[in-house]
Amino acid sequence: MTKKFLKTPIYSLLLVLTFLTSCNGQVKPVTQKDNENTLSGQAKIPKSTATNNNVRLGYSIEDAEGNLWFGSYGKGLYKYNGKLFIHFGLEQGLNSDIIYSILQDKTGNIWVGTNKGLNRFDGNKFKSIPIVLSNHSSSYLSNSNNNTTPSENAVWSMLQDKNGTIWIGTDDGVYCYKAKEFTRFLDKKTVTNKDSLKLKGIFSILEAKNGNIWFAECAGEGVSRFDGKSLSIIIPYKEIGRTDRIIEDKQSNLWFATAFKGVGKYDGKTFTQNIFKDQHQNGLYNILEDTNEKIWFDTQDGLGFYDGKTLNILTEKDGTITKDFIPILLDKSGNLWFSSNGMKLFKYDGNTFTKFSE
Repeated sequence: MTKKFLKTPIYSLLLVLTFLTSCNGQVKPVTQKDNENTLSGQAKIPKSTATNNNVRLGYSIEDAEGNLWFGSYGKGLYKYNGKLFIHFGLEQGLNSDIIYSILQDKTGNIWVGTNKGLNRFDGNKFKSIPIVLSNHSSSYLSNSNNNTTPSENAVWSMLQDKNGTIWIGTDDGVYCYKAKEFTRFLDKKTVTNKDSLKLKGIFSILEAKNGNIWFAECAGEGVSRFDGKSLSIIIPYKEIGRTDRIIEDKQSNLWFATAFKGVGKYDGKTFTQNIFKDQHQNGLYNILEDTNEKIWFDTQDGLGFYDGKTLNILTEKDGTITKDFIPILLDKSGNLWFSSNGMKLFKYDGNTFTKFSE
């Protein structure tokens, strides 16, 4: 495996861009009528005026109607409908402007996790959703009768699995939402918790193609797997450290964006730490795979992508604007979206590099 530093101009090579109704009812599925009628939009993401220069766009999704949703770490949420960016913040019902996770469920509802909890979109505004636990099911342990959860509980990650259950990774543990009820995952009697895990501070949740659910925990438990019956540690924390994102590639390998141990890879049998032998190893926030099966991630040296044979690093010397690019989204048309400090946003369509921020 070789490492190559590209010497190609920016116009041909910025393929470049890891490290958040009532609770008892499912809102009526929303047919999203762009909110231009009630909320003003603009053609580009506004320039950050924050004193913290590190404010930026982070976790992002594309919804079923083709709208792009960009979460930020301090400037709320932006919805892009192909023409305008529409801003959602505290005034539009979000409980915080610090966004960690976004999910569209199978009925069309948009959920947003912040540093203060869970929110859900009603088509016009967001509403804070308290996680109130169900105590009606005999399949849960007796302590599930205590339906008290923290009033402010960071929601780092969300996933809806093939069976429709929404998994919610928080500072306080993993919760599940299904059939209009919240439950605490580890309270379920049918879960065999082999390593007595707490699953607190879950930065990433993944459902693999084979149905296994993977959890990346930030505070000492490493990466664990739930196979439908048993929950156990697969990669100890000492080997992987804090992990901000897990993805599964088209060959069913798992890739990990870790904060202190570089890019990790698990082939189903063996975990390889810092597979590209990055001398810095730290600072990795996100990782994604594009339509050509290239793996994209951020490094201390610049944006990296791996084409299956060669590691390529794009640096400022190669013509890039800055080396702090982070990959945040691959849209359904195959475009890559990248962010950098100061709320900057970029798109690469395979031919043209376009800036979508002021």
